[in-house]
Amino acid sequence: MVIAISNTLGQDWRALRTPALWVAVGLLFAIAILTAQIPHQHVIDVGYEEGIGDADLPFLRDFNTAEKSFFGTFRWTSGDSQVFLPTFGLRATVIELHWLPIGAEIVDRVPTTLQVWHENQFIAELPVQRSGSRQWLIVPPTPDGNLRLRLVSDSFQPAQDPRQLSLPLERVIVATVPGGWAWPALTPLAWWIGVVIVGWLILVRTMHRQALWGLAIGSGLLAAAMILDPARWAFGAEAAFAALALTYPLTLAIQAWVRRQIRPQGIADTLSVIVAIAFATRIGGRFYPASMPGDIGFHTNRFHEALGGLITIISKNRGIDFPYPPGPYLLLAPGHVLGIATPLLLQIGAALADSLSALIVYVIARRVLRPRPALLAAAIYVFTAATYLTTWWSFDTHIITQSLYLLFIWGIIRAWEDWRAGQYRHEWIAGLAALSAIVFLGHFGFLISSGTLLGLLIAIVWIARGLGLQWARVVSGSLTLAIGIGALFAIIFFYSAYLPMFLTQLDTARTGGLTAVAGRAPINREALWNNLWQAGLIAHYGLLPIPFALIGLWLLLRRQGRQITIGLMGLSFVVAIIFATLPFITQVSNSPRYLMALGWAIAIGTAATCDTLWQRGWVGRIGVIGAGLFVLFNTCWYWLTPMLWRVRPPEPF
Repeated sequence: MVIAISNTLGQDWRALRTPALWVAVGLLFAIAILTAQIPHQHVIDVGYEEGIGDADLPFLRDFNTAEKSFFGTFRWTSGDSQVFLPTFGLRATVIELHWLPIGAEIVDRVPTTLQVWHENQFIAELPVQRSGSRQWLIVPPTPDGNLRLRLVSDSFQPAQDPRQLSLPLERVIVATVPGGWAWPALTPLAWWIGVVIVGWLILVRTMHRQALWGLAIGSGLLAAAMILDPARWAFGAEAAFAALALTYPLTLAIQAWVRRQIRPQGIADTLSVIVAIAFATRIGGRFYPASMPGDIGFHTNRFHEALGGLITIISKNRGIDFPYPPGPYLLLAPGHVLGIATPLLLQIGAALADSLSALIVYVIARRVLRPRPALLAAAIYVFTAATYLTTWWSFDTHIITQSLYLLFIWGIIRAWEDWRAGQYRHEWIAGLAALSAIVFLGHFGFLISSGTLLGLLIAIVWIARGLGLQWARVVSGSLTLAIGIGALFAIIFFYSAYLPMFLTQLDTARTGGLTAVAGRAPINREALWNNLWQAGLIAHYGLLPIPFALIGLWLLLRRQGRQITIGLMGLSFVVAIIFATLPFITQVSNSPRYLMALGWAIAIGTAATCDTLWQRGWVGRIGVIGAGLFVLFNTCWYWLTPMLWRVRPPEPF
């Protein structure tokens, strides 16, 4: 242990002495100085809290909720509301405030004057124009370079309304006054320099000679963000540092473990950097101030209910009641003893599960692919947009269950191989029973999709046994027993509590169809197709991996014949086709997470196709690079827009 720590510290010290690191830090500082001399303008459309453009969060504090009017979006100030713009206090600024007209029914209750403060410095007292107005004022620079504007006035409480209202603000425009020298805002710059240093330590440890490329790309993107949107750049500084501070020890642990399990070392290190980037982007996005919250509030409440003994609750999705199993909450419960805040525990747990899934996908892919294509499969799995959709919606139980589902798939593959070799029969029966029960008790959508896949697999095995195939005789009994034990455990100890609800839904479906169960009118088939095409195939995977994966499945089947990994990939596509087709028949949307459960098969199949194209010469390589850039752009879009502008991506299914 002492030697390992000494080696780690020695390697980090050598990395810190690398001239390239300090050149990058120096260039970042120089660009920050240059950016401070450039005039900037920032527009805040008050009340526009979701959508690309001049969204108002996280720049407003202590305002009332967003509203819409004939004139557009707005918010009521609360009597002491704040506008916070980091880096916009480096020099004097011109502030333009757009106030909306005040309705006649409350005109006598609104304040007649408004005081403008910059922190504790009084700036001006402005008259309130009840017909609406635009007001301009100049604010001097501040020592820390941040603009903190306070709008102070009397407030009132309308009848039957718990809010404290003051004045309706529609827009804020902040423009720096050009001329003169200004130093950069040092606090966010210091945080970002810390990000560069910690990021460099991770890159050197995992990418070695290619670390310079990572440093150049990361520093370039950081500089571009600083120039294009300095306020949001500053807001992201602490979030990015916190994310990498968590990623660094994770990288040390993963690299130490993977190097013992996987050879050669280069493959292990590349896997480590894939996990590191996946974790940092997920948790960093969640840490960004006022990013899309998703369902984190729901899961926080549900976590506390589960720990308090309330295990069986009924949730609702698209009009249909369904059970909400507590498995992932119970897995995370020990972390609660450490005093970690519940939302943080849930988000870190989900980010860990999602990023570590790359290791499982790699191990599964190695059953049918060489090491480098298997690495590509792991990267495709965690860097297509699908898993980022679940991150932004904060489907934490889904994320954890999906990772466990991958472990379950790997367990089926290993058990199948060992059973055919006459090994570990009882051990794998117990292992698969436990894994299947955990998946069934993790998420109801995965119960449906995985249950369908397992039902098809068991049916095929028993048909093959009836045809006299030797391999089917070997695995049929063990597989059926293992899955049966897991299913019985989940049914007896959890799902049996919902039997009255299931019977009621079944009776309703028999008399009125599934639309009656959902309590909704039938969905137009054109709308279903548009949703499947845009929100499903394009948003989840960037479209191209779907045909690539089908071609890859055919290539693997042709080269390696029938084996369990390829069979499970094929069955996963069959299950996805079943659930994709079902809504067109029932005209009721469903969400058994079939596209998400298909992710591992898409990743491996796409990697197989890319490997084949890459070996066909420069034309094939251009095609692979072009497809990869398109998919990467799709992923970046669905990572950045919920983080910076709270744009809701399609709900994963």
